Formats: sequence, C-alpha cells, structure tokens
Amino acid sequence: MTIDKGNILSIIKGRRSIRAYKDTPIPHELIEKILETGQWAPSPSNVQSWRFIVVKEPAGLRTLKDLSPGFPRKAAAAIVVCSNTREMEPFDAVLAAEEAAMAVENMMLMAYSLGLGTCPVVSFSRAGISALLEIPDHILPIILVALGSPDERPAPPSRKPLLQVTSWEKYNGQ
Repeated sequence: MTIDKGNILSIIKGRRSIRAYKDTPIPHELIEKILETGQWAPSPSNVQSWRFIVVKEPAGLRTLKDLSPGFPRKAAAAIVVCSNTREMEPFDAVLAAEEAAMAVENMMLMAYSLGLGTCPVVSFSRAGISALLEIPDHILPIILVALGSPDERPAPPSRKPLLQVTSWEKYNGQ
C-alpha cells in the first residue's frame, strides 16, 4: 500500500471549523464513510466505547440546535459522539473524552476530504440531548459534530513555530 503523505498533510492543514453551510442534504453513503473513519480511531485497550448517533431529520435537528448554543444553525446533520461508560469503567473518565476526540478528528478529516464541512461542538445540554435522542444513562454524549456543505472557506489560523512547541529528549522550558 502506498501512502500519499503530502495529501494527508494537506488535508490536515486544510480542515477548518465551518460555521456557515449551504442548504444541501448529505448523501447517506458519505455519512457512512465518515462514521467508518471514526470507528478506526485509536481506543484505549481497543475498548471502542464510542457510539455515534446521526441526526438528519429536520425536527430532531432543530431541537438539537436549540440545545446546543454553539451549533451552526444551517448544518445539514449532526453526529453525536457518545461513550459507553460501562465499557470505559476500568479507565479514567478523561479517557472517554480522549477516545471520542480521536474519533471526531478522524471524522472531520474524512469529511473535509469529501468536500464537506464540520464543526466540533461541546457547548450543549447533555440532559437535553440525552432526552431528545432517548440515550440511556450509561451512554454519555461527549461531542457534537456539525456536518454540511460549506458556505465559507476560512483562512488558516497562524501556528506557533514548531521549535517553540517542541523539546527533544527533555523539556527545554518554553
């Protein structure tokens, strides 16, 4: 298998959090591709506690947006990334968020490579989302991902120089 390292880096550098979307539905097949990349994210001890709930129907999506102040209003779909707390029980609770974040990053990169936009959202009512989606108590919503056809192309933000954020062998005090 040949890996196009340049393409991977351009996808990573090109992905942005999109907050403006076109009014375009997303084909089911593309959402499944995006979900599959989340499924292949790293997981502590391969527990795979993540659970993905896709919300596309207008009524449910409207209510989800009302429960999520930071959720882009025109996004065509939401992926609610949850953790099965029973499966994560042997681990520190922080690992559930880390596991979910790794799945979300994979999904956002795949969405970008497919020409779609995403925005991760953590400002939401957990109780409200759980009630709306009939999520049982042992499944914890962690991150929402807005998904849609982008109606903006934000410029990349600046990054600190690599030397400023990297130490070799031991911390250099920066």
